[in-house]
Amino acid sequence: MELRHLTYFIAVAQKLNFSRAAEALHVAQPAISQQIKALETQLGVRLFDRLGKRISLTRAGEVLLPHAYQILAAVELAANEVRELGQLTRGSASLGAPPTVSSHMLPNRLMQFHSLYPGLEVSLREAGTESLLAAVADGQLDLAIVASDGLPPVVEAAPFLEEDYVLAVSVLHPLSRQRGARLADLAAEPFILFPVGYRLREVTLTACRRAGFEPKVALDGGAMQSALEFVAAGLGVALVPELALTNAPNIRRVVIEDQRLHRRLSVVWRKAHYLSPAARALRDFLLPQPPPAADGHQP
Repeated sequence: MELRHLTYFIAVAQKLNFSRAAEALHVAQPAISQQIKALETQLGVRLFDRLGKRISLTRAGEVLLPHAYQILAAVELAANEVRELGQLTRGSASLGAPPTVSSHMLPNRLMQFHSLYPGLEVSLREAGTESLLAAVADGQLDLAIVASDGLPPVVEAAPFLEEDYVLAVSVLHPLSRQRGARLADLAAEPFILFPVGYRLREVTLTACRRAGFEPKVALDGGAMQSALEFVAAGLGVALVPELALTNAPNIRRVVIEDQRLHRRLSVVWRKAHYLSPAARALRDFLLPQPPPAADGHQP
């Protein structure tokens, strides 16, 4: 079975007329008829019922048609990917990330990416893990950086970053003079809660409940920047990833001593979904590179 056979078969199946199929493919009608006859001979079945100038698909033709579409689509996809290899002079990719990563890691990383691929454009969306996963699943984002636990089966993932959660307190807070604190001793402290859809909200609630209390809420639903401003003003404390406290003024980092609060982030993309060369280049750039082997060669 040749690809030409399938191309002609699909054209006739769409037009249900040999002459119009020949016109659509810019070939002579006898060529169409010969190729369809050759395909039927090879398969040992009739694909079309012919009643004068009128034709219709047989049951065998109906079975073959979706497979023919899939085969030609797969061939076209393979050809596009091969053509696009090494052609990264133009293109675009979309990336989602939580606020801490988008604010403290991505500006420099994306500048480096742009210096490597000046013709590629990257659009960045800032949101919580649940919102970003939904956007990847719906095809609204090519890639996203999200919390690694509980990923849905619709995405593929690769490790990106690991870090601890710490307690952020004002420099004026008595806890700021301590390196560490027990979460179980903080039941009287007002907490900052993050919006629904942010994994950090669930981390805070779960950790406090594990410590034996329901957190008192000073601010419910504030994004990271406003949460840190509340903390700096002394209006509450917050559990945040260490990355969030990079260059944060008037805030101290306090280690949680009675629980190991840790987050792992992954780069995710939609499973079995075509990624453009630009998106693949961005994904590969973001992922940590393996260290060189002892002899100086990459493994």
